[in-house]
Amino acid sequence: VHGGAVADESDMWTAGRVTGILFHGVLAALVLLGARDVFFQYEENRCGMTYMFDYPEYLRIKLPKKISRRYPAYELYLYGEGISAEENRNLILTGIPILFLPGNAGSFKQVRSLGSIALRKAEDMDFKYHFDVFSVNFNEELVALYGGSLQKQTRFVHECIKIILKLYKGHEFAPRSVAVVGHSMGGLVARALVILKHFKPELLNILITQATPHVAPVLPLDQYLADFYSTVNHNWIQKAQEIKNLTTLSVAGGFRDYQVRSGLAFLPSSSSQNCALSVVSSAVPRVWASTDHLSIVWCKELNLVTVRAFFDLIDDNTKQITENPQRKNLVLNHHFVRYPGKLFEERLESVPELTGASIWINIKTSKWSYKGYNESDGKYFSFSLSSQRKSFTHIYCQNSMLDTN
Repeated sequence: VHGGAVADESDMWTAGRVTGILFHGVLAALVLLGARDVFFQYEENRCGMTYMFDYPEYLRIKLPKKISRRYPAYELYLYGEGISAEENRNLILTGIPILFLPGNAGSFKQVRSLGSIALRKAEDMDFKYHFDVFSVNFNEELVALYGGSLQKQTRFVHECIKIILKLYKGHEFAPRSVAVVGHSMGGLVARALVILKHFKPELLNILITQATPHVAPVLPLDQYLADFYSTVNHNWIQKAQEIKNLTTLSVAGGFRDYQVRSGLAFLPSSSSQNCALSVVSSAVPRVWASTDHLSIVWCKELNLVTVRAFFDLIDDNTKQITENPQRKNLVLNHHFVRYPGKLFEERLESVPELTGASIWINIKTSKWSYKGYNESDGKYFSFSLSSQRKSFTHIYCQNSMLDTN
């Protein structure tokens, strides 16, 4: 009997050992499959790199002593290149302000992709409109891991917005609000402005966030971070009526972004909020590419779409970004959701008509030729300039074989 009991225990030990080996083998296989998926099965980076054609410069904006003492580690910069950087040194600004907020451990110099493309676009339009792109230096703080600095960053951004608007004081078309682009946690800091006691919602016109975890923190490591998220999201819903004129766009990176999954980047909204839009970069027309957590800042295709949208948001009357929520929604939907392959145009309320006895022929092409022989009656031709994003300054006309008799 004793020998049989020993044999049974040996069989049980052997069976348990085999089970343990199988379990650990399956676990190791799953880990290897996961590692293979992460390192070898990810989508390639299809974003083009953004290049500067002049040396990028960052002009430090002098802050009031009171603000400098309160936030000694933070700074405000104005981006420029080449001649534009030289002109910025006098701080005689005539453009439209955009404020860039870096994210967790982010650098204020990440603004250069957005700033450079905005500058080139303005050059293409002969500087009919241009943007003054500012950036905040948060000293590369790790706010995604420790939430204790988020409130301080939010208060500093509020001061920066007021300082930026003061730079335009006395300007004929002085802005009354600032557009904000926030990357990662920078987007959350921008949304947190609504929780400040003395913040005026009209100071913030449009907010575009890139790979920002709006719903919840990626790693809820401390109570400060959890409380900050809870407060921001609660006030975002409670103050929906106060911020009804603020248009917000959230762009998620998609499959390549391992740090912030797309589900976290969707904006919380109530039934009364219709000015909040959430998209994934791989679904944005003319981008069609997933971005990782850093490349979403410099992705050329995405920055081109963003800059085109900003220029289409300009109101010809105020020379600033429109304050009309409906128009802002139309423009953002046009560029980030349903781009139909043509420039954004609004239907004119009235179409001008040419009256009189003369015959007017409307020419709808940019290149056109006409031949006529022995015509007794004069003909008149009109050329419609319907594009809002191209500034035409000249028309070229060539005549040949004219009969002067």
